Amino acid sequence: MTAIALTEFALRATKRALADAYPDARSAHLTEALASACGFGSHAALLAYVREQDPHDPHIVLLDDKAFIDRIGRIDPSMSDLADDPIWFDWLSFPDHPDIIRTQALRGDEIPYANARDRAWRNAMIAAVNAGVEQRLFTVRPGDDRWKTAPKTRAHGAVYRFEIDGIPGLAHVDDAGFDELTVHVALWPSPEAEQWIGAANAGFLTGDLFASGWVERRDGAWLQFNGHPVMNCRRHRLQTAAALGVRPSSFAETGPFKM
Repeated sequence: MTAIALTEFALRATKRALADAYPDARSAHLTEALASACGFGSHAALLAYVREQDPHDPHIVLLDDKAFIDRIGRIDPSMSDLADDPIWFDWLSFPDHPDIIRTQALRGDEIPYANARDRAWRNAMIAAVNAGVEQRLFTVRPGDDRWKTAPKTRAHGAVYRFEIDGIPGLAHVDDAGFDELTVHVALWPSPEAEQWIGAANAGFLTGDLFASGWVERRDGAWLQFNGHPVMNCRRHRLQTAAALGVRPSSFAETGPFKM
């Protein structure tokens, strides 16, 4: 996967990269499939959305490989075997530009989320980062920490609330240096959660689930995962948290852990 800003430049660059990779595909088919990868039902709907945005502050989306494959396979059955092709968005030839955000690390294998504990941590962290991006507190661009200039923010980081599948959440984000973000999140937060959420070892003081981690933004955009998630979770909440349906909005769900 790759993340792109929804700008005319990024869409043209992505379309060009797809055309270079799949020279036999019809241009119109690639255009419609790219719209699906961006989360839109048609190319016309995507363009309408792009034109309504502030060009200096565009929305950033994680291109959906599966949506692209499914759509182009329906439009052109001859492309239905594309799922077996090793050329995915991350491996296309993109220009070096701020509107194109790499989510595949040049070094370091992705570590799978192997069990319920791993998946619960993943879901809580992704939900918190998605919410922070949606609330425009930060983006996945390096250094784009907007809470620092917002009114009534704390001296160190920002605290914000969100909801995922009906579950209340509370999160804290701060600058970890080197363009990384440090994120703490509580699901089913306690009444005293706001006073504890910024602490690294807050644990159950914040709620029934507490997780913390880092988001990479300098070398690409991904949730850092080393196979040993920092999390406290009540036993009766674990399976619910592990089963949450959540997809990253503009970053990869796993990437190398950096020290």
